[in-house]
Formats: sequence, structure tokens, C-alpha cells
Amino acid sequence: MRKGGYTALEAVGLVITALAAQTVIRGLLDHDSELLWGIVDWVPGGLTGRLILLGFIALVGMVAAGWAHTRHRPNTGRGRAGNSGGIRGRGKL
Repeated sequence: MRKGGYTALEAVGLVITALAAQTVIRGLLDHDSELLWGIVDWVPGGLTGRLILLGFIALVGMVAAGWAHTRHRPNTGRGRAGNSGGIRGRGKL
């Protein structure tokens, strides 16, 4: 996948996460609201089942965005654990 593909996947994953998480929070606070205009009404389990599905969708979006982010910007040796990042000689006076 090219850089543009990783960037697009990261953006889509973040948008899906934001929308699904917002809907889950709204569903928890206002039990009478219709979640996503009734798109998830087919899910069994009532409100609980819908919130679980939306939470799972938010989690999948977050994982996809994180995966795309790490593939798009691989570690170049800077900032890894145990690497001082170029700061040497500090700490001893």
C-alpha cells in the first residue's frame, strides 16, 4: 500500500472511531434516543446489543487507524526505548 492509502485508512479509522464513540456515549446518557437514525435497529439485544456493536465498531476503527499510522511512519531509530535521542553527557556535573 502506498503512503496515500495508509493516510486514507488512518483518516477513515479515526472518523469511524469518533462517530461510533460519540453514539455510544449518547446512547448511555439518553436511553430514549435513536442510535444512528435507526441504522442499528436490526441488532438483537435491545439498547445493550446496539451499544456493544457500536463499541466494537469504534474499537475496530481505532485499531485500523493505529495500524495504518505505524505502517505509514515506521521507526527510523529515533525515539525507541533505550535510545537517548542524541542527548549525551547530561546528568553528571
